[in-house]
Amino acid sequence: RMATMNKPCYSAIKDLSPNKPSMIFVASRRQTRLTAMDLISHAASEEDTKTFLNCDSDEYIEAIANTLTDDALKHTITFGIGLHHAGLTSKDRETVEKLYLEGTIQVLIATATLAWGVNLPAHLVIVKGTEFYDGKLNRYVDYPVTDVLQMMGRAGRPQFDKEGVAVIMCEESKKNFLKKFLYDPF
Repeated sequence: RMATMNKPCYSAIKDLSPNKPSMIFVASRRQTRLTAMDLISHAASEEDTKTFLNCDSDEYIEAIANTLTDDALKHTITFGIGLHHAGLTSKDRETVEKLYLEGTIQVLIATATLAWGVNLPAHLVIVKGTEFYDGKLNRYVDYPVTDVLQMMGRAGRPQFDKEGVAVIMCEESKKNFLKKFLYDPF
């Protein structure tokens, strides 16, 4: 189900935030990697693999990639896509945050915990799925609504941007609840 959301994620970035920072929230470390690989594939199909990379020389980004520990991140960063999750070393996370903040990489794919911990802005935030796997319960559970709001709140930070856009991708059965929650007063 998650893989079917990758093409719409790519399209949303190209349509809603072609030249501004975009952040995609996913449920797991594995999903950060898989989502990044699919975005790279979609860019390649349009013969524009560097569409999310904003630097003048391949040597610069390659040199940075060679300082990273995580193999998936080494690869995705050269296409302008950063990964951010608890499995990265603090040095890798700091490097990704710096590249994203300075605009060298345009897309950051992160686990939901980033929404609470780091003040990274985005013009476009995509919440790719509203569930995560709870190992204790041995099943998928919904994100608390506060988490979804926190993720959406990364879009359009006043000190960085005049406006922001949030896209929530969820299954049909959750749409009405989320619309009601977001648009109706309490």
